[in-house]
Amino acid sequence: MRGRSVLAVVLVVPPLWLAGGLHSWTWFFGALIAELVVLLFWISPLNRPNKRELTPQELADELKRHLVGNEGPHDWGDTTSFELADERLNRLIPRLLEYDRVDTPEKRKQLREMIETLRRGEIPG
Repeated sequence: MRGRSVLAVVLVVPPLWLAGGLHSWTWFFGALIAELVVLLFWISPLNRPNKRELTPQELADELKRHLVGNEGPHDWGDTTSFELADERLNRLIPRLLEYDRVDTPEKRKQLREMIETLRRGEIPG
């Protein structure tokens, strides 16, 4: 709560001084918008998600949980949405999207084979 108050004061007081000194509310709103734009550009690089560090075996564990259906509500989205540090594994992500629903025996078999390959430390071709 205190941080929000400090942020509000830091954002509002300088535009108020400017508007008061120049006797125009236009300067207040212009300065406030300029501050917000600068703040957003300054903060945006900090919000980029880091690449996930996964081994082939850890990815196989995530795929196995999806296959057997005992994953959390957001696990599959995390598996298929975040970029992986290992570029070889990262290339698998678009292929994993076709296993969003593992509703046919053929898909289940293909996903099992992919899991077995990853458990051996190999990357499926």
